[in-house]
Amino acid sequence: MTKANDSGQTLVEMAISLSLLLLLVMATIDFGYLFSTKVTLQNAVRQGGRYAITGQCILAGDGSCSKTRYNSIMQTVEDTSLGRLDSSQIVLRCQDYGGGCPNGAGGPGDVVTITVTYPYHFMTGPIGAFFPGKSYTLTVSSTFKNESFSPSQS
Repeated sequence: MTKANDSGQTLVEMAISLSLLLLLVMATIDFGYLFSTKVTLQNAVRQGGRYAITGQCILAGDGSCSKTRYNSIMQTVEDTSLGRLDSSQIVLRCQDYGGGCPNGAGGPGDVVTITVTYPYHFMTGPIGAFFPGKSYTLTVSSTFKNESFSPSQS
């Protein structure tokens, strides 16, 4: 048989347990979304790199390049990031190994590194409180060696 004083104790225990359970659920959702964001950014960098090594550019209707290779690579990374990135968060670097690094996108045989820096802001306040500025900076990078392509494409 329960006493009248026990009902208050049960309420306090329930409040504490429910708070911890809710914090755990919010942390699981937030870190799941953080992981999803990182995988999306890794894919965007990989797709940009795959595009970069072939010497391609975005074509206009007449078959000529509508953008430089550098801008074409940046656009590819932005497009595959599912709207998370803009050009200010993408850095494209080239190491000259014979292609001359035209427009920063590299020529045949050059090594191109694409780096993305993205500030992930936590969706839930209690989880974000554990991180300075309530955000976590994701940095994703990939390095590729350009294939042999016509230098006129660069």
